[in-house]
Amino acid sequence: MKAWRLNARREFRLEDVPLPEIKPGWALVKVRVVQVAVVDRGLVEGMPHPHQARITRMLSEGNPVTPGHEYCGEVVQIGPGVTTLKLGDRVSSTGGHMHCGTCSMCRSGRQSLCLSPISMGVEIPGAFAEYMSVPEWGLVKIPDGPTDNEVAAFQPLGICVGNVRGAGIRMGDTVVVMGQGAMGLGCLQVAKVAGAGQLIGVDVRTEALDLSRDFGANAVVNSSEADPVKEVRKLTVDVGPDVVIEAAGGRVEDGLAGLRTLQQAIQMVRTGGKIIQIANLEGLLELDPVLMRSKNISLVFPSGGGAEALRYAAFLVATKRVKVEPQISHVMHGLEKVPEAMEITANKVKYRATNPVQIVV
Repeated sequence: MKAWRLNARREFRLEDVPLPEIKPGWALVKVRVVQVAVVDRGLVEGMPHPHQARITRMLSEGNPVTPGHEYCGEVVQIGPGVTTLKLGDRVSSTGGHMHCGTCSMCRSGRQSLCLSPISMGVEIPGAFAEYMSVPEWGLVKIPDGPTDNEVAAFQPLGICVGNVRGAGIRMGDTVVVMGQGAMGLGCLQVAKVAGAGQLIGVDVRTEALDLSRDFGANAVVNSSEADPVKEVRKLTVDVGPDVVIEAAGGRVEDGLAGLRTLQQAIQMVRTGGKIIQIANLEGLLELDPVLMRSKNISLVFPSGGGAEALRYAAFLVATKRVKVEPQISHVMHGLEKVPEAMEITANKVKYRATNPVQIVV
């Protein structure tokens, strides 16, 4: 089969490799569609990665890495002991944090907080390939209804479900979502399902804000034209929102907002409010503890939610309470398109992309 493999830093090639081994309790999955995440591009380019130490160790030991953890696949072969899957099932995965099943968190039923997660695209060769071998417990069966392209977007949507759950939104709460990319738009829609009252979307792109309105935002703020803190305070009669979901921060080199949007969230949230930090931030963050204490602000880094959250994300799309299809603006065909897809995904503003690029394998 064909698979992209990182053999060393910046040595990323499409190669002919053997079909993966199917272990007891595992299944062989044919990749239908793979979605190129920003972290995949970062892994290839040698940028900081959530699993940096493991990747460095694998490459130093001569073990290549195949990225890709956001996908839609089909079960084409099952190993001994598999009981919950059958041939032809459409599946996806929670991606970078499959639980190990043996640590204290897993044994206590808190798999989303696993202490030794197994990562697709690191220890498990990922979806930048024609086939993958995946443990049964790492696969989630997808209901009929959503398209293959929608299913490929379910992994980040599942994380949105976990993030909104961690926010503890109460019916009628005012919620601001900073950043209207795939994660921000997912959180905005799930927050609406969770009972949020006034929903405010913040971004620098007009097309993203248009989607935000279509997906249920009562108001939007273009932060390239106005101070988002002042505008949000006006919209909330100078009280501030109950919850701010920060989904815009991250590497400035990737077209993201750096640390600035978290500082803005701290300024705009109401006294006693909550900030949910979901964007992957880098570097040291300066916080004003006096301000945070005087406002009684809670800064929360929620867990991804695991398989249960991904199943619920699939249910929300299947029942048409959440939309992902309008976000999918760039779809390519053939694994050879991975480098081009990475370029577009890393420069969404330049290419007018909302969702990461998808590749039909």
